[in-house]
Parts: sequence; structure tokens; C-alpha cells
Amino acid sequence: GVENIHGSAAIARAYSRAYEETFTLTFVTGRTVGIGAYLARLGIRCIQRLDQPIILTGFSALNKLLGREVYSSHMQLGGPKIMATNGVVHLTVTDDLEGVFNILRWLSYVPANIGGPLPITKPLDPPDRPVAYIPENTCDPRAAIRGVDDSQGKWLGGMFDKDSFVETFEGWAKTVVTGRAKLGGIPVGVIAVETQTMMELTPADPGQLDSHERSVPRAGQVWFPDSATKTARALLDFNREGLPLFILANWRGFSGGQRDLFEGILQAGSTIVENLRTYNQPAFVYIPMAGELRGGAWVVVDSKINPDRIECYAERTAKGNVLEPQGLIEI
Repeated sequence: GVENIHGSAAIARAYSRAYEETFTLTFVTGRTVGIGAYLARLGIRCIQRLDQPIILTGFSALNKLLGREVYSSHMQLGGPKIMATNGVVHLTVTDDLEGVFNILRWLSYVPANIGGPLPITKPLDPPDRPVAYIPENTCDPRAAIRGVDDSQGKWLGGMFDKDSFVETFEGWAKTVVTGRAKLGGIPVGVIAVETQTMMELTPADPGQLDSHERSVPRAGQVWFPDSATKTARALLDFNREGLPLFILANWRGFSGGQRDLFEGILQAGSTIVENLRTYNQPAFVYIPMAGELRGGAWVVVDSKINPDRIECYAERTAKGNVLEPQGLIEI
């Protein structure tokens, strides 16, 4: 009864406060309903098993409320196709063993206590080795981070230690790549930019008869409301975990159309500035080979945002300006 509601509120308060004071991580290993779903979000870091949902209300209760058979399962409401693409879930796993492995791996990137030293390990490859990956036309963010095999099967090392990069939010806002890696055995947070056009899939709502699935192309190297929010969220998480930051900046700017402004691109961009201004660890902004940084995108990651923490670098072939040449010609 009412006592259960009070108890649930106390749990929510304690877990929300715990995120501020220590490391919190939720592993959804079974069906998570009601206050359990809120806890998955309040703890911020979340791993979901592929066969278990995160929901507020059961599908049968919703069907009774709507007066017809609309939903057929809990997975339809809160499975990974929903929660891994909306920013709630960081990682998805197939079973409990994989989930526990990812928990232990995540813990290996964070200090034992808030403000403590980072868990530095012996690197698998020397930190002074050259970066062998060289982009041909555009910079593949994952190849630049973790390396890639070339057409002959030869390994081309990336910027960070081999096999150390763990991507999070992979299914959400795919034009930005976020995750944790190690550089010379030192854990760091990484934010990079997708250069290819990605498709954003918005599922249909079975509760609305005229609703239909929508697929929208998202251009690479552009911040949209969801990808800007993802960037701001990653900055907040990395700062809480005490990680040095690397931003492989390769943005042409923000998308400023009517829908983007309605969906909060201005708020998300401002949050990026705020989270960088309050970043307490060293932050390195690097424009990679064949990369570019223009206008408003440059403004929100400039070293003046946090002069004591941020340093900016650029590869010799990188470009930066207020406007692209075509825009300057028009003016």
C-alpha cells in the first residue's frame, strides 16, 4: 500500500544520491518494472540483458487501459530496441556471464574511490608507438581510436591501446561515438565523430492507429539534438569517473533547423559548454587527420571554455574556420 510507495521513494532518493557520491551501475538481469525502471535510470550507468525489459507498466494493464489489444509483450515496450536507442542503456549483453564481465571491465577504468588515483595498468602496446591508421578520405572514428586490419590483414594501430576501447551508447545518436579506452595503460574517456550518414529509426506507437515507423537520415560531422545530448551525457559521466578526456573533434557545426530547435539543440549545445567548463580532469581536443572544426562546433569545445583543463591540437591536414568555403562565398 502507501508504505510501499514511501519505501520506493526512499530507495529512489538513496540511489540518486549515491550517483553523486560514488560509482553506481545497474545490471538489468531480469524484468525491471516501476520503481526498478526508475532506478535503472537514476543510477545512470546501465547494462541490459537482451532478453529482459525495462518498463513502467505491464503490457496487459496498458491493453486494459486502452480498451483493446495493442501491446503483445513487455519486450515490445522496453526491450533493447527501445532502451538501447534512447540513451537509457549504455551496454547490452546476451547473458549474465557477459554482464558480469562488462561490470568488472567497467570497474577497471574507474578509481577505487571518488577522487582516488586511476587504476593504471601495464599497457599491451608501447605508448610511444606511431599511429599506423591513416584515413584515405574521411576519418573512421573507431579505426582512429582502436585501430583496424588493412586489406592484407596487417594490424594498423589507432590512438589508444589495442583492445582497450569499450563503446557505450552504441545504438543511440549514432553520429557521435563515445566510450572508454586506455592510453599507455591510463583510463580515459573518448568522444569521436561519425563521418558517414546514419539512419535514425523512430518506432511506431501501437497505441496510436495513425502512427508509423520513421527513418530519418542523419548527416555525419553534424551535431543533432540527440547526438549533442549524448556528448553532454558522456562528458558528465567521464567527469564523475575522474577520467582524462580526449575529444577527436571533427564537426562541421550544429543542425539548426526548426525541428532541431524545437527538439532542444540549443539546450543540448549549452549543456556541452557547461559540462566542459566544470570538467576537473585534463581534456584534450584534437582535430584528426582529414578532420575539420567549424563555427559553433568550435566554440563549444574551445580551450577558452576551461583554460586550466583544455588543450587543443590539430593534425597538419586538419581544417578549421568560422564557415565552410561555400558559405563564405554566399556571404
